[in-house]
Amino acid sequence: MIINDIFQKDINRSINGVIKVMQDDEAAIQQELSEYVVTRELQGHFAHFFESYSRALDVPTDKIGVWISGFFGSGKSHFLKMLSYLLSNKVVDGKPAIDYFDGKVRDALVYENMRRCAEVSTETILFNADAKGGQLKGGDAARTALLRVFECVFYENQGFFGENLKIAKLEQYVDSLGKTQQFRETFERINGGAWVKRRRSCAKGYHSDALVETMKTVLGWSDNEARHWLTVKDDDPLSIDAFAEEVNEYCEARAAEHGGQFRLLFMADEVGQFIGDDQSLMLSLQTIVEEFGARCGGRVWVMVTSQEAIDEVTMIVGDDFSKIQGRFNTRLSLSSSSVDEVIKRRVLEKTEAAELTLAQEYAQQSAVLKNLFTFEESRGDLVGYASQADFTESYPFVNYQFKVLPDVMTEIRKHGVKAAHMSTGERSMLSAFQESAQAVQGEGVTTLVPFWRFFDTISKDLDHGIIQVVVRASEAAEAGRGLMPEDVRLLKLLYLIRYINYIKATVNNLTILMTDDMGVDKVALREQVKASLDRLVHENYVARQGDAYNFLTDEEQEIAREIAETQVDSAEVIETIKKNLFAGIYTPTALKRGANDFPFDRCVDDSMYGNAQNGMRLNVVTLANDLSRASDNELVAKSSGQAIVVLDNDKDYYDVLLGVAKVRKYIKTKNPSQLPPSTQDIVKGKLNQANFDEREASKLLEDAVANANCYVDGAAIKVRTASARGVFDEVLGRLAESVYSKASYITDPVTGDGDIVRILNEAQQGIEGWGGANEQACREVADYLAVQARIHQQTTMDDVQRRFQGAPYGWREIDIAATVARLLAAQEATILYGGTIVATDNRNITSYLRKRTEIGKVEVKRREKLNERLLKDCRDILSEFTGARDIPADEDGLVRRVKSELAEAIGQCQQLLRTHYSGMPAYPYPYKQAVEDGVHVLMQVQQQQNDPEALLRAFQKAEDDLLNFAEAKGDVDAFFPNQQRLFDESAKLLASIAEEGDSMEGDGDAQDAIAQVKAILQSPKPAIPQLNNLNNRIRDAHDKVVAAHRADFLDALDREIHGLEHYAADQAEQPEAAKAAFLKAQVALEDLKTQAHAKNTAQAIDALCFRLEQKAREAKRAIDAAVEEAKAKAAREISVPYETASGEIVNNVYQKSQVPPVSKPRVKEIKRGDVLPRKTLRSRADVDACVEAVRAKLLEILDDNDAISLN
Repeated sequence: MIINDIFQKDINRSINGVIKVMQDDEAAIQQELSEYVVTRELQGHFAHFFESYSRALDVPTDKIGVWISGFFGSGKSHFLKMLSYLLSNKVVDGKPAIDYFDGKVRDALVYENMRRCAEVSTETILFNADAKGGQLKGGDAARTALLRVFECVFYENQGFFGENLKIAKLEQYVDSLGKTQQFRETFERINGGAWVKRRRSCAKGYHSDALVETMKTVLGWSDNEARHWLTVKDDDPLSIDAFAEEVNEYCEARAAEHGGQFRLLFMADEVGQFIGDDQSLMLSLQTIVEEFGARCGGRVWVMVTSQEAIDEVTMIVGDDFSKIQGRFNTRLSLSSSSVDEVIKRRVLEKTEAAELTLAQEYAQQSAVLKNLFTFEESRGDLVGYASQADFTESYPFVNYQFKVLPDVMTEIRKHGVKAAHMSTGERSMLSAFQESAQAVQGEGVTTLVPFWRFFDTISKDLDHGIIQVVVRASEAAEAGRGLMPEDVRLLKLLYLIRYINYIKATVNNLTILMTDDMGVDKVALREQVKASLDRLVHENYVARQGDAYNFLTDEEQEIAREIAETQVDSAEVIETIKKNLFAGIYTPTALKRGANDFPFDRCVDDSMYGNAQNGMRLNVVTLANDLSRASDNELVAKSSGQAIVVLDNDKDYYDVLLGVAKVRKYIKTKNPSQLPPSTQDIVKGKLNQANFDEREASKLLEDAVANANCYVDGAAIKVRTASARGVFDEVLGRLAESVYSKASYITDPVTGDGDIVRILNEAQQGIEGWGGANEQACREVADYLAVQARIHQQTTMDDVQRRFQGAPYGWREIDIAATVARLLAAQEATILYGGTIVATDNRNITSYLRKRTEIGKVEVKRREKLNERLLKDCRDILSEFTGARDIPADEDGLVRRVKSELAEAIGQCQQLLRTHYSGMPAYPYPYKQAVEDGVHVLMQVQQQQNDPEALLRAFQKAEDDLLNFAEAKGDVDAFFPNQQRLFDESAKLLASIAEEGDSMEGDGDAQDAIAQVKAILQSPKPAIPQLNNLNNRIRDAHDKVVAAHRADFLDALDREIHGLEHYAADQAEQPEAAKAAFLKAQVALEDLKTQAHAKNTAQAIDALCFRLEQKAREAKRAIDAAVEEAKAKAAREISVPYETASGEIVNNVYQKSQVPPVSKPRVKEIKRGDVLPRKTLRSRADVDACVEAVRAKLLEILDDNDAISLN
């Protein structure tokens, strides 16, 4: 059995795979109606549509819009055409269209509804909007393009020439007069040609004389009238409302002819494509539908198709079209499932025998088939066959092809065909599957249709440039110019999936797509595909993009040729290889072995990458270097002192990176912004691909390293690893073992500066004292310093670091610093900074040993031992100076202790000088000179602390001064702080006595004690213990003076109180008010008595005497004021005696109604001193003159006042 025999219907029959919407050939229509498949999805769509449509037969409606959406190939245009057949119920081959659907629609109620609608007299105007009016969308007429299309098809439906509205309106006028036939016959008689054939020429201005004669004869027009009509421009469309009214009048007339039932249907295919993103066209469609709905009462319907659903279209053109969504109340959306079902039933339906054969074949091949169609990096729904039924229905095609081909056609329409003229939808899908099946009809039943065959079915619609690429490839294959026939088939496949982003064009996926038989050797086919790809890439038909491949258009091929011809220096490629190797695959700059880091220089073809490390040398050899082709013996010889890694030449990393370099150099020569948009896209794609290729080349480089030949320090080695990193680690490890033979001397590596500080703080007594840790390393450094000393060569820490980081040591920088620290701690070495010896406890010592900016300034030299006599003397002096017995025996310990004691003593002295000997007190503390002299001596010695030997010699020389200071320091320590307190107490007592003035001058014992205290406080070595008794004598004398002053004050206080009491009693007019004021003042005066008892100095009690005088004056004024206020109150009141019921006489006090205001007496207060100044009177005359002056002054004051108050 061959494939041709398995189909129920002849695979070679004509099924009109590309039927146009406007096609009206009866045979074609009959085939369409009879073979139309009403799928499960379409059953629902028919039910929905006819429910809405039939409802309008009974109830007028303005919702007369139907929007049918579906992507390319979904069958929406075919569905619209079927509706036109059904609703017009055209008789085809003697059978009404509705009868063809008897049995196709499963639901009897739906079918009856369809039949009812079909019985209504209906005219369907089916047209492709884009084909009919696409040319109208340019220029000034663009806004009315859709209206023109509707008017055009409306007039054509009546038999008028809709292409020219002026001619159509003339024909409409003639028809309204009933003279259409006469008009046509007259024109044909005059012109010689039929009117219907010549009217297009008439619209362009031809046959004007014949037309004028015809209008004169038939219409009775004058010659001027007829010729005027010719000259008038009248091709503008009617306004929408006028057009709607005209359509309504037409429908009413037709309805009258058919018993009141008539429908006119405007059925526009591809309206979405026609409108695009033009808001004016969308608004025009909205207005047309609104006007038809408002004026025609459901007699006129507008049905349209679009690839987008209506809400998607309105979203594209704006958000002001909610109304139109309401007008298109019936919305149908078709999916691809219907197309699959149609193809399987119309083209691929099998005979019973074929079904049995295919079932047996599937049972045998199911496991193979499952493995054949497993795509990588693609959508999960791309499969071979889901089941036996799927296999039987789909064969010789594969399940995935039904999903992919619609997307291929959609994308090709966007990118690679003559505008949008590819045959559309379900029809082209039918043709594609039928023609592909025809191509293999003579093959056996294991044959499968490879995907590339669909190229031949759509090639007639492709752009010429695409076809030319395939034609050139075919000619090259036929002539044997670099290609073979299978390469051309693969090239076709690559074009088909060029724009399908969910199928990556890898070798594996392409192998699946090229599968043409169930029994194919997939491995062999894969190799064939790979070979074809290599040839296509080489011949510039295809570009490789990492592990994927891409069809190249003519323009892309031209750019690819220019890139291939771009000259690139191999050094640029080597730089890229270095970057990929050492900035990506293997980034270390030092080999870590235990605690050691062995630096190495990284080279590719002897060209170094990065900065020199001054360590080992790793040299990677590429195929661009002659060494890649050298013999083993030559490479062994070349590897002396280095490691050579010769990359595997079978890996094409170099060619890939060369291509990357060419692309980037090519792009640099172009100005992308000046290139055409299509070229810009290609160049951008090339750059993106170059970036991808560079990443892929990195993987190829890894493989090339993993399979490299390796040579280390004069020997070829076998590397036991499969990774690039492992290869580098092993060859460098082998090289390190050979180059750094003394690396093992570091047996106790350190981890940080803290370890170095610990070593210095634990200063040991010799190298051996470390228990063997790093002993060999210490000895190596010590021997090096000894040699440097013998040859009188200055050595810096940088010299030490460079020597022992290099071969044969390879020690880490920190371990070298720690080794020098061990020598410093063992007093085997010393370091100098700026010519000054650095002590091991210097806070910067780790920087001096390690910091790159410092080690060049630090000198390292072997330590010379100091004179033992000097050390002994200093130990003795230090012991006597400090009184300590634990004096260090070693040189560094002694120096540290001397420094420490000097610093401590200086600090104490400076603290004393700052705290106790600053300022100008009345009685300075003693021993200041001793402290100042001590600081001077100590600081003179301390000045030598940067040189241990100089320090110790200065310390030895200053022995006497140091010990004298130590003795004086004892007196100082005894004084502070114990004696200091009594000293301070005495000084404070003298200060307080001085404030009492001459009050104690008459006490001889007190004056003697004060003199002795002053003498002690001013003595350089004061007798502090004597101060206590002397201070007591002074205090006793002072207490007696204070008591005498207090007694005098209290007597004066009592006198003032008695005086005020008598003064108040003398106020006869208002005694009660005076007494009350006195008692209040007495309380304030008594408070002074309490204060007097609390005061403990004569000066303070004397101050109270002044306050007493002041308060006495205030009390007298208060008494006077109280009396005056009482007098004024009495003057304002009158007392009237009154006898109560009990016979008691009481006084009632009343305010006088007219009481003249009592003026307050003016009392002038003056001090006695103001009228009687202090002076000495020596004679009677002086007394008389003084009295007279006082009298005159008082009288003068009294003239202006009522009274005088003397205070």
